[in-house]
Amino acid sequence: MSESFDCAKCSESLYGRKYIQTDSGPYCVPCYDNTFANTCAECQQLIGHDSRELFYEDRHFHEGCFRCCRCQRSLADEPFTCQDSELLCNDCYCTAFSSQCSACGETVMPDADTGWSDIP
Repeated sequence: MSESFDCAKCSESLYGRKYIQTDSGPYCVPCYDNTFANTCAECQQLIGHDSRELFYEDRHFHEGCFRCCRCQRSLADEPFTCQDSELLCNDCYCTAFSSQCSACGETVMPDADTGWSDIP
């Protein structure tokens, strides 16, 4: 007689099904996601085992939900800043919080190496 091979949570047979092995036993994919997946801070949906999960501080995000709160640009592979719990790309942060040139109105961007702007 064969030994049972069941999900550690729902006890359904895993024969012929995809499963994920953990220290506490094998889980069917739906039970694994419901038990171990984090909830996206933006859309409030579970971040499944097959999704790229990004996190900042104690907040978790789907890759597609990790965006600048102003321009919606993806922050997945970009530098960003958090201002009053809002994630901002560098361009939006500088536009909102950097000084403006009194002559032309353009944003005065800090130099990447020194943090200072070149003012002629």
